[in-house]
Amino acid sequence: MLPCDPLSDLPDVPISGVDQEEAGVDIWWWAYRPDTDWNKIGVALVPDERARAASFHFQKDAQAFMAGRYLQRSVLSLYTSIADLNIVTGLHGKPALAGQHGKIAFNLTNTEGFAVVAISRTATALGIDVEALATVIEPETSSLFCSAAESRMLSALQGGARQSRLLSYWTLKESYLKATGTGLTAAPEELNIRLDRGTNVIRMDKMPNGDDTLWHHRLFLAPSGHLIAVSAQSKGEELLFRQRELSDPV
Repeated sequence: MLPCDPLSDLPDVPISGVDQEEAGVDIWWWAYRPDTDWNKIGVALVPDERARAASFHFQKDAQAFMAGRYLQRSVLSLYTSIADLNIVTGLHGKPALAGQHGKIAFNLTNTEGFAVVAISRTATALGIDVEALATVIEPETSSLFCSAAESRMLSALQGGARQSRLLSYWTLKESYLKATGTGLTAAPEELNIRLDRGTNVIRMDKMPNGDDTLWHHRLFLAPSGHLIAVSAQSKGEELLFRQRELSDPV
């Protein structure tokens, strides 16, 4: 796996300080459970979100959707002091806030049992992705999203080391493509992830002549056994990353 920091090692997001204009990215996460009070969660959603949740065939998919939207609305309300948020989507489904709060960058990702939102007042683009560490990526699938250089690197690895590196590649590319707003309509195999040996910083080359100067790519390990990838574009060289766990509603 590429360099990965424990999520719990990041400083906490102070509830009283969410309105500060710090150059950073806040990561809010929620390890929800099947016995969560989903009626309370549903009440916090808008009618369109409740209707979409009801359209899922499997309960676990409906719960994952509801958890993500609940987390997103809860966090955005803290940063805007607005309860009735107007969240719009772009051409490829990237969410944004309408009106004067549109400058706040945020992105949502979720999987069964775990939802995460990244939010920033200073990042110009922001994307996040999460996968369970137990996720297995088949060898034939890797050729669909790995660059030639990445494939050569993978050929020297076996077993768990190979799977960990594959998962790192996948989540990082997904987070970057979500940040750019193109989603997987772009070609992930044309992106090349490498480690700067001098600084131990994760770089992403936009092949063939990419520029990674304004991008920050990070990997975090959540206590729940999930790998989180964040890609953020900013005007400065440094970004402060913070985290906070959301508790179940009471």
